[in-house]
Amino acid sequence: MAIELLIDNLKEKGLQVFGPEKLSSYVFFTDGTRIGYVQYNPVGGVKYSTVHKANKQTGTGFEAQDAQAAMGFAPHWASESDRQSVVKYRDFAEFQKKHWQPLVQY
Repeated sequence: MAIELLIDNLKEKGLQVFGPEKLSSYVFFTDGTRIGYVQYNPVGGVKYSTVHKANKQTGTGFEAQDAQAAMGFAPHWASESDRQSVVKYRDFAEFQKKHWQPLVQY
């Protein structure tokens, strides 16, 4: 499944999809508040992850099974300590302001 098909699939689910101006191998998606991430690699396939503010313990997100799980707080297997380290963005607008490169909507 190419990144274009992933984008179409996410949009069909009613989600907004954002990424770099020049389409790459990854995008962020949101319902306006919750944020997820997906990356496509022809060798490794599709990888989803959650998105939260960077921290030393858990980085910027956890691996997730699918788009729905990627917009969750943390996976069921995360430790209590991991969960306590997570600080979510208030909404996609806050995330977009903090992102290191401009993101465009697809």
